[in-house]
Amino acid sequence: MSQEKQNVEMELSLTERFDAVVSNVQKDIMNEEISGLEPIKENDINVSTIYVFDDGDEIEAKVYFRNGFLKKVNFEYVPLVLVNSQEEIVASKMFDLREMGDIPSGGARPWKLYFEKSSVDMAKFSPENCKVIFNKNIKAVNYAKFEFENFPEELNNFKGEFQKFLENLPNIEKGKFSASTFNITLQQDGNLVVTIIMRNSVEKAVKIEEIPVTIKDENDNVVVSGKFQLNDFTINSMKAKVCILALETNLNTDTVDTSKWKVVFQ
Repeated sequence: MSQEKQNVEMELSLTERFDAVVSNVQKDIMNEEISGLEPIKENDINVSTIYVFDDGDEIEAKVYFRNGFLKKVNFEYVPLVLVNSQEEIVASKMFDLREMGDIPSGGARPWKLYFEKSSVDMAKFSPENCKVIFNKNIKAVNYAKFEFENFPEELNNFKGEFQKFLENLPNIEKGKFSASTFNITLQQDGNLVVTIIMRNSVEKAVKIEEIPVTIKDENDNVVVSGKFQLNDFTINSMKAKVCILALETNLNTDTVDTSKWKVVFQ
C-alpha cells in the first residue's frame, strides 16, 4: 500500500536582490499570504495566485512558485495560462523565469507576471476570478550544469567573460552535446578566428575528431567554410571546453564587421 504524501511546510524565499530591498513589514505580509495558501504535497511544484488586476496595457498577476521537492529547483522558459472561474483560457504566454533563480526545498518564491492585454481575451477576463496555472503540456526537464576543463592559459585574463557566457547559454538536457559560438574575429592577416564553447552532458567522454564549420554573414551569405581535424580533442562528461579555429580569407579588416555573423556546424 503506497504511503500518502505529506504536506510540505513552506517558507518565504526571496532572491538576493529582492531580499536586500524588502522591508520586514513587507516580509510579514508575504508570510501571511503564504500561510493562507492551500497546502502543497511532497514532490509537487505549485503556482498560486494572490491577485490579478488590469494595469492599463497589461494584466498583472502576483503569484508564488512553491517547491515541494527535497532539492532546489529553477525554472527557465515556462508556459503559463491565465484562466477564469470557469477554467476558460483567458491568456497564455511563455515566461522567461531564469531571473527567479533557485528555489530551495520548501521555498515559496513571490513573482510578478505580466500578460500583454493585446493577447488577453478581455471578454472572459475578470480580476476577481482569474488565476495563473501551469500549461498542461509542461514537462519536467533534467538540465545539465557545466564547468570548464583545460581552460587555455593564454585566455586566463578573459576567463570571467567566458564563465559568464557559459552560464548564460541556453540549457541543454542531459545526454546531449552542444557547440556555441563565443565570438568571430577577423585578424589583420585576413584569418577569421572562431572561438567555440562545446558542452558535453553525455554520461561518458566525447572525442571530436572532425568539425565542419561554415561562416555566414548578416544576410545569410556564406563567407567561408571548411572542415577541421582536431587532435586529441576530448570533452569529459558534464564539462565545457574552448575550441579555437582559424579560417583563411582575403577579407579586409577595414571594411568588414563580423559582429552579426554566425557559425553553422555543417
